[in-house]
Amino acid sequence: MVREGKKLVDNNPVVDVAAFLFLEDIADKQGEAGMNNYLMSLAASLAKTMPEEEYDTWEEFQEAMKNGESSLSVFEDIINPTSYCFVTQICPYERGITEYRRRIGELAPQHYNVAEYYNNTIKPGALDTCCVIHQTFRKFATERIKVGGMSIRYAQISNMSVDGRHKRAPEEWLPILLEKRRVVEYFHPPV
Repeated sequence: MVREGKKLVDNNPVVDVAAFLFLEDIADKQGEAGMNNYLMSLAASLAKTMPEEEYDTWEEFQEAMKNGESSLSVFEDIINPTSYCFVTQICPYERGITEYRRRIGELAPQHYNVAEYYNNTIKPGALDTCCVIHQTFRKFATERIKVGGMSIRYAQISNMSVDGRHKRAPEEWLPILLEKRRVVEYFHPPV
């Protein structure tokens, strides 16, 4: 509860840093597989709390995405450079990562090890634990969205972090991913 005369703090570095330390604690206790399962379960639960969405046309869905009205864009700023491509301009986890690095240093190895576990067992494209959450959320959120009565599909083609690291879907996957109708493509451009 906020006392009268006090403002709610929008950016609390303690919360940002504590979230990453919490994840490191899970990884220490459960290992990479356990942490991966926890993150995927967390993201799936979040996605399933979002309302189902139905749009008559793709253009209506595009507008909802650009305006932050879809569950896929409610946590992030999206642009739509081509008909079936959506780009996250700034990773929604950037503030937390930046605060962690400023106050503690580089992310602990667990954040990268869990991402590699995810890349090897689920699908390639994660750079760190935040990507595991984000990509899993998108997968389950798209299952709740229909355009013209058809479910949309999500395929992440590329991912780039603010520090320049990047992951891209393997070359042999690109034709398959890009041939599908109504594919929502995401990547994080450099900031």
